[in-house]
Amino acid sequence: MAMNDHLQNLIQKYFEGKLTLKEDIELSELIADPNNGNAEQFLNDAWQSQLNSQINSSKSLKSILDQIHHRIRLNESIKLKRLNLVQIFQRVAAILIIPLLLSFLIFIRSQPGKSSINVAYAEIQCPLGVRTKFQLPDGSTGFLNSGSRLRYPVVFAQLRTVELIGEGFFDVVHNMDMPFHVKTRNLDIKVVGTIFNVIANEDEETEEIVLQSGKVSISSKTGKQMVFLLPNDQLTINVKKQTFTKKQVFASQYTTWKEGRLVFRNENMQQVAVRLSRWYNANVIIEDSLLNNYTFHATFIDEPLDEVLKLISITSPITFREERRISDKEGIYQKRKIVLQINKLKINQFR
Repeated sequence: MAMNDHLQNLIQKYFEGKLTLKEDIELSELIADPNNGNAEQFLNDAWQSQLNSQINSSKSLKSILDQIHHRIRLNESIKLKRLNLVQIFQRVAAILIIPLLLSFLIFIRSQPGKSSINVAYAEIQCPLGVRTKFQLPDGSTGFLNSGSRLRYPVVFAQLRTVELIGEGFFDVVHNMDMPFHVKTRNLDIKVVGTIFNVIANEDEETEEIVLQSGKVSISSKTGKQMVFLLPNDQLTINVKKQTFTKKQVFASQYTTWKEGRLVFRNENMQQVAVRLSRWYNANVIIEDSLLNNYTFHATFIDEPLDEVLKLISITSPITFREERRISDKEGIYQKRKIVLQINKLKINQFR
């Protein structure tokens, strides 16, 4: 079988949900090959064909989604000793984003009050341990961080509105006539042409926006105007208390995650703990209030958490311990829990 025919056959089996694990990996490698110029065209053609054939069949689309969810659950339960799928996916994630993830995550919804109008939506889901680049229908671009989700219309007809869970970086194309909205669980972020970062994790009590350039208008979910942000402004919302704080920061240190760099610029240890928790999907906590008297300045490039903790303990009067991880009845372990403490023997060295 010719290579092109084989590739088309794999793509067709992917859309039908019939790929084996071996074929899944083979397809990923073929798509990731920069010398394979036909791969992107085949994927686009297949995706367009799926849209044309299924755009009016919510039942068949639901069936596809059910298959995907089932496959995800199956894959999560498989323990592979010799093959590290995370590493493979990291190598090809940027190429797989639009054609592969989008194709299965498109569905139809009637707008309230306009039952005759169907709008197709797409959702990008970024796996844990991966940073995903995306491009929206208007040309706006951005990145999703590990474990985040972005939902948006396939076509921006009258509004440019996306929904975010997790962390996203946005570089929005300027359009005065059609503002761009990012909706989180609690906020409506309105921009025209702007570069900014949003953190809205489901398991946190705060949401955060950092503006790099342009201007941002922040409203509550009910539409109440809250505040405007200018470049290098950081807004932190306490969801539970319904309060917010705004302060000046160096925006660049909050957006370098998209390049794999974790940057601290004289940040207090409480903020360091929060950012480490987000970055490594762990639970890093401060045990001693004395730690709030110390700040941290460093840059890490794709370093594992253990190495970061060792460096912190070397360059500051801080020590750490890791709590024993406990599993639930289904054998699922909790996040890593790291406790930061004062190292009293080294305090005098850092005064």
